[in-house]
This record gives sequence, structure tokens and C-alpha cells, in this order.
Amino acid sequence: MSAPNYDAREVLESFVATLGRPTDEFVRDARELAHPKDVIKSALQLCMRTIDGADQLKYLRYAYRSLGSYQVLSDEEREALSALREIGPPSPPGSDLQGEQAIRIKDFAAPLHAVLIRLKEETAVLAQELKLLPGQD
Repeated sequence: MSAPNYDAREVLESFVATLGRPTDEFVRDARELAHPKDVIKSALQLCMRTIDGADQLKYLRYAYRSLGSYQVLSDEEREALSALREIGPPSPPGSDLQGEQAIRIKDFAAPLHAVLIRLKEETAVLAQELKLLPGQD
């Protein structure tokens, strides 16, 4: 059984469209992606090696780093991220709302921590890989 062939241009266009969707979220569900992350990564690497324009290369490097924000999430992690959105930004220390937020978030701390660790690790790997690709920042 052979691996499916992907058109790098189509992969890149679909990822750029996904990346361009407005969001305030720092972790995005990998289910939003039209292609597997490794395929997107390969397409971005190919494009970075063959692109001429400095602005385009800068954007491709941004897109490559952004790939780390797309995480494969468990149902528990999705629920935790949803609860975090509902809780909202931290309220001033000592306020009643801040106390309520702290109580609500403790139930989701473990799954959130797991997602954040993966995001941090993957982002670090992507940053290291970028050092080996054209257009180093």
C-alpha cells in the first residue's frame, strides 16, 4: 500500500486558509486541518526551499511555527479548553470573580497542562527545524 500523494500547492493553500480564520485561541484543534500535520510540514519545507520572495518566505516561516499551535486533542482536553474560554481572562487578584475562576479552573488544570506541555515541546522542535531551513530569522 503506497502513501497518498499530495499537491503541495493545495496543501499550502488549505493550511493558509485555516491559519487565516480569525481566532483568539492559542491552542487550535488539529481536526481543523485539511491534511495531516506532517504533510503540511513537508509542503511548507518544500515551499521554503523554492520560494524567491522575502515576504513570502517570512510568512511561510510564520506558518511553520504556527503549525505547533494545532494539537490533537482528547475529549477531556477539548472540554478543558472550552471551559477556559467560558471562564474568560483572569480577573483582578483578590476579586470575587478571580476566586470563582480559580475554583472552576482547578478541575481542568491537568488536561490543560498536558496540552500546554505538548504545544511548548512541538513549538521548540519546529523552531529548531526552522534553523535548518532558508530564511533564518
